[in-house]
Amino acid sequence: MNKGKFGDFFLFVVDNLIWLLVLVALIVFSVLSPKFLTPFNMVNTLWRVAALGLLVIGQAFTLITGNFDLSSESTMGLTAMVAALLLATVKNGGLGWEVNPLLAIAAMLAVGLLIGLANGLLITRLKMNNFIVTVAMMMIIRGAIYAISPGKSASFLPEAFDWLGGGTLVRLIQSNGKPLVIPAAAVVMILSFVIAHLVTRYRRFGRNMYAIGSNRQAAESAGINAASVILAVYIISGFCAAMAGLLDAGRMDSATPRTGYGLIFPVQAAAVIGGISLLGGRGNMIGAFGGVLLWGIMDSGLNILQVSPFWIEVARGSLLLFAMLLDALKVSYLQRVAIQKALVNNPIGLQDQAVT
Repeated sequence: MNKGKFGDFFLFVVDNLIWLLVLVALIVFSVLSPKFLTPFNMVNTLWRVAALGLLVIGQAFTLITGNFDLSSESTMGLTAMVAALLLATVKNGGLGWEVNPLLAIAAMLAVGLLIGLANGLLITRLKMNNFIVTVAMMMIIRGAIYAISPGKSASFLPEAFDWLGGGTLVRLIQSNGKPLVIPAAAVVMILSFVIAHLVTRYRRFGRNMYAIGSNRQAAESAGINAASVILAVYIISGFCAAMAGLLDAGRMDSATPRTGYGLIFPVQAAAVIGGISLLGGRGNMIGAFGGVLLWGIMDSGLNILQVSPFWIEVARGSLLLFAMLLDALKVSYLQRVAIQKALVNNPIGLQDQAVT
């Protein structure tokens, strides 16, 4: 096998390693506990990671263009709190307005879109660093959540609002006669990944994202408006974060000042271990979905085995570190390949050798 074919094989393995890891995790936890690989637990796992999945979609879009959105966890929390305050009674921590659920959903989606727009404008128009901007927004938004709550939960939300995150789409009867509930949130997450995959793989917008992430200057030279694409990507990320807030608030029937807190780390881990590169231009949404599945499987399996929460945190950190290691190996290899190609295409060294 020559170096070129080996390199292609290496990238293929790294980009698709997530599915081997998912299979191994399923086998290991199934052997360790008969309660793990059951229809109920599999569906419940998808339900629990639905909000995480929406955040991963938004993060994947920004990463593909070579950017970050570290404010998405706080955006999720703020949108959930806005809706909960509008819906809940004063007794249950709300403002007592008890607005129509559709109006509350529209409000939270608008907040998410506006935050994404603000991030995008600061980064593309004012040329501010995307890492600093989104970290600052994460802090500002989290403080705003505590300010408007103030520090309290808002709960007991209307069933119509809760349905998408906590409701049932369909009930199936299993062979043992027991019902299997298919939650709406799990279906929303899967459909969202399908749409994201179609957009990134088959639409011009998706191809432009990869081009910008691979080489922004070359993409702009080819006529791609990088600033507009990146602005749109941040708006999409804000929308996905708002949808995540909707699913989480519906599942929990409440919103707290800590909703979404700390989720940015599993979001990054799921995206990167699913093949999305931190340097942009590589990865796909199917792999990102696999990263979400692996995170959910690990959490579910360790909880079923009654592992200490402290060791579960160790496992989560180890998964994040492993994801960063894979990305570092991939980036290191791509950089070596780029240098080799540059040397081959540059005749200066050969001309110098020819001089006697």
